[in-house]
Amino acid sequence: MVDLIATKSMKYATRRLQAEDRFTAKSKRDARILVGIGKARVAEPEKDNIADLRAEYAEKFDKKPFNGWNADTLREKIADA
Repeated sequence: MVDLIATKSMKYATRRLQAEDRFTAKSKRDARILVGIGKARVAEPEKDNIADLRAEYAEKFDKKPFNGWNADTLREKIADA
């Protein structure tokens, strides 16, 4: 599985993606094709490890965070507190 960022509006795996939406390709082949035709680019690894952010959230709020939250959402929730 490869993390990608959409460069144009498109549909992939029943999702409607807008430009700059982050998504995961189902296979390396799909990722290579999407990058090759210019529909996506490879995403840089996130600077903060999501596990570290989840641990920080759990420490701050004394409960586990929702697993569907990405790193940006976790940073927002932690900053709001």
